[in-house]
Amino acid sequence: MADHSGVAGVNESATLIDLVRHGRPDGASALYGHTDVALSEQGWRQLRGACSGLMPTRVLSSPLRRCADFARELAGQRQLPLQLLPLLQEYDFGDWDGIPFDQLLGEYDPHSPDWQLLENFGRAPAEFAPPGAEHLYDFYRRVESGWQQLVNEHRGEQVLLVCHAGVIRMILAQLLPVDWRDGRWFSALDIAYGSRTRIRIGHWPGAVPVVECIGVRTE
Repeated sequence: MADHSGVAGVNESATLIDLVRHGRPDGASALYGHTDVALSEQGWRQLRGACSGLMPTRVLSSPLRRCADFARELAGQRQLPLQLLPLLQEYDFGDWDGIPFDQLLGEYDPHSPDWQLLENFGRAPAEFAPPGAEHLYDFYRRVESGWQQLVNEHRGEQVLLVCHAGVIRMILAQLLPVDWRDGRWFSALDIAYGSRTRIRIGHWPGAVPVVECIGVRTE
């Protein structure tokens, strides 16, 4: 199998994309999808630590505040262009979105239809969804479109994308041989607050995106 990593000039012209998950939100533990919650002070520290050693030429972000507020700060401080990508917002959890876990379903009851739906959603999210939620297939296709837009528009650049855990998992699912319909892809892969995932795309015909690291933390 061909390996172009040592070819002269290849690495210099590669597209380098750092996917950084937003920091901890300022709110109770909940399923934060489209709910536009701000960052906590800890969340700001997590993002500043995650990005302190990065040298992007452009900053991209989900338009939601927990991503965009930091992206605007960083782009302004470094005088970098900033672009918001609505296609790369987090999954919409519908009626469950943004409701604290201790209020969402009440005390655990294995016979409750709501609790059974939550357990089924965790096991097979493509088959079971919260009421009013985005279908997982629609989420996958939305992220796929946003990712292709990013790659096509920013070839040869070093890009920082501030986004969400679900978005990062769906981008990785397009690049790796995994089943994104299996709930274990969401529960077993740790994409922590303020963690960084890096993807490199070589600048030659048919270059395969290479996932260099997943979920690296600075704290």
